[in-house]
Amino acid sequence: MTQATPDQDSAERTTSVTPPDGSRASFIGWRLVLVLFYGTVALVFLGVVASIVADVVKNKSLIPPPHTLARYDCIGAAAPFSVLYLHGTARVKISSASGVLEGTLHNNLFDWGSFGGDASQLGFVPPTDIRFEDTQTLTLQMPGAGDARCTRTAAPAKQAP
Repeated sequence: MTQATPDQDSAERTTSVTPPDGSRASFIGWRLVLVLFYGTVALVFLGVVASIVADVVKNKSLIPPPHTLARYDCIGAAAPFSVLYLHGTARVKISSASGVLEGTLHNNLFDWGSFGGDASQLGFVPPTDIRFEDTQTLTLQMPGAGDARCTRTAAPAKQAP
């Protein structure tokens, strides 16, 4: 019986058997490609989520705020007036020859805030709610005066530079 010396035994254990076709090397290469691919996908995903969270913080909502309010010219009250309003927003502004009044809109009911009912601010008492709306018209309920019909004013055309 021959005994192997410790140097021969450890040398045999440290040598690994690799397939002659190099499949182990290609397996390691594919694993590296997959790690890089999934890492890139994860970074892109985190970037998109961070962008959405930043927009939510900036806008205080998931929905971006509208840029400009639509102008509606109204008749049917004591004096003609204009309403600046955009469907889906809570902001509303009424302007007449006598002044301007800003408020909010909730469930088609106007909230004029600190307005004390003084008709001299606008020349009339402002409307209480919206009776009807579509893309081009509004019908406002005026206190004691019936309804005021408002039509959307066309946006001014942009001039070419």
